Amino acid sequence: MLQIIRDKLTGWVAAIVLGTVALALVLTFGNVDTGFLPGSPAATVNGDDIPLDEFRRIYDQQRSQWEQNYRTQIPDELAASIADSAIGVLVRNKVLTQYVANQGYRISDPEVIQAIEQNPAFEVGGSFSRPAYKDLLRSQGLSEQRYEYDLRHGMEINQFVEGVGYTAFYTPAEFRRYIELDGESRAVEYMLVSTESRLDDIEISDEQVTGYYAANGSLFQTDEAVSLNFIEVNFDEIFEHMLADEGEARAYYEANPTEFAGPEERHAQHILLSPGEDEQATADQAAGLSVRLQAGEDFGQLAAEFSADTGTAKTGGDLGWFGSGDSPAPEFEEALFTLQPGDISEPVRTEYGFHIIRLEGIRDGTAKTFAEVKDELLVRLRRDAALNQYGELLDELDDRALESLDGLEPVAEAMGLALGKVEEFTRTGGEPLGYTPELVGTVFSIEVLEDGENSRVIETEEGRAVVVQVLEHRPPTTKLLEEVSEQISVRLRGDEAAVAAATAGEELLALLNDDGSAQSLAAEPGLDWVRAEDVKRAAPDIPPDLVAAIFSAPRPGSATGPGYAGVVLGSRDYAVYRVTKVTPGKADLYSLEDRDLRKQQLAQQAGAGQITALVENLVNDADVSITSNLLGTDSNLP
Repeated sequence: MLQIIRDKLTGWVAAIVLGTVALALVLTFGNVDTGFLPGSPAATVNGDDIPLDEFRRIYDQQRSQWEQNYRTQIPDELAASIADSAIGVLVRNKVLTQYVANQGYRISDPEVIQAIEQNPAFEVGGSFSRPAYKDLLRSQGLSEQRYEYDLRHGMEINQFVEGVGYTAFYTPAEFRRYIELDGESRAVEYMLVSTESRLDDIEISDEQVTGYYAANGSLFQTDEAVSLNFIEVNFDEIFEHMLADEGEARAYYEANPTEFAGPEERHAQHILLSPGEDEQATADQAAGLSVRLQAGEDFGQLAAEFSADTGTAKTGGDLGWFGSGDSPAPEFEEALFTLQPGDISEPVRTEYGFHIIRLEGIRDGTAKTFAEVKDELLVRLRRDAALNQYGELLDELDDRALESLDGLEPVAEAMGLALGKVEEFTRTGGEPLGYTPELVGTVFSIEVLEDGENSRVIETEEGRAVVVQVLEHRPPTTKLLEEVSEQISVRLRGDEAAVAAATAGEELLALLNDDGSAQSLAAEPGLDWVRAEDVKRAAPDIPPDLVAAIFSAPRPGSATGPGYAGVVLGSRDYAVYRVTKVTPGKADLYSLEDRDLRKQQLAQQAGAGQITALVENLVNDADVSITSNLLGTDSNLP
């Protein structure tokens, strides 16, 4: 069955395709296990293995992303948590995949083919390219078989998820409550007790710094780093030196005349019937006119008598010439371009009403001369030749790097490529290679880091690919006290200032709830009440964590006393606030379109909850065996 897909795809690229390859990452749904990857299992679910390589791939991606975001090496505890999360995702994907298969969800070969052909990552010059498809999969370490398997099962899961979302049930009372909460607004008064304003009053001693360093030395580690050799292949450099002559361009022009003929155009007439209150009656009228036209009545006379398009009715419904994309509606164009001259369509429903279309004629577009397209063709031929050379170099580089037992120096010499070196490459990358999760994951993989192997080819950005060889590994070490003393001092001052702000805030809160008056705060400089009458859940001018606290607070009158509350914000400031009024959302304040959107959102939420509950039940009922001590963590899954 998979071979059928590959045979079908091959037909699209029988000739050389000119243009630029969209060198983008290939993303597959959920990393569904296929059994095609080698290695011992990370887990077994109802007798089906989840390969260890699959677990490592997800774990390395998540770990690299965290280290890129925070620009530091991940703590061991968090790494263990990520490992648990990764194996948990794989187990849940596996039980859901098994369930979907048992329920009979199936995606056909044509649907898989269509999904592949419509993926922009596989296009060259706006059309699907099989070489680009193969190259991109190879750059991600995926075979065609693996990708097509993943894609099919991901589409089956999507089919199931969408079906649950469309059929999810909620009551009118639930929708009313949803609208009340979604549109709710609150009147509030609040003040912020600043942490920053207290920094100047805080002094940190050397003893405090030394004590903190002694107790928390593990927080001040150097980055894990390597030095490495690399060989790079750059598409832009290849293209810059690629030549193409006018003879090649003319030969291509003469061999592909239709490519330069311009778009086909079609001359159309139509009769438009606008639907009134009774759409079925209009549909029946259109069907009746269609019968009369098929019986031979004059199209122009019926258009003049019945068409709601007053601009064309007097000219027999003549719309003039249309090229692709020029029609008034997609449904109209789809019908028009299936007709032959003289044909009359069945009634076609668009947003404007019911159309009956007659095709008057077809004409080819105006052909461009060779002089008009010569420069474009020369660039395209150069790009196509450069693309071929780029792919050939990557294939050769991949093979030679994997076969070489003496590092990358003999590979660079044999291929005539430059051998580069990076002295400091960490889990957040290093210049000139930059950062990608795949690059970092490969550099710090067991095979490259510990076993000393050359890497496979890695795409670092569009049109750039490298192989790497680790020369030296430098594990993280604790920095010297003098290197981090200022950093510790700043941290301790911030901590003490935050405590001082929270303490002051709690004292103010107690005073307010004791007498309910803001007069007791008059002596505190820099404290001002802010009053807002119509605060929404997405209020842009109030700190998000304060908004969350405001909408979690009890309604006025439901608490004893004045009802003031306090919260420590992410900024480390302390907020004192009180909700004074709550106004529920009302359905009549929403447009029809907005209400329909809210209904869809509520159905999706209900569906997501149902799927989550289903997956958890499937996991609880499944026979799950997880390999212990995966990357130093014992999973907490059952």
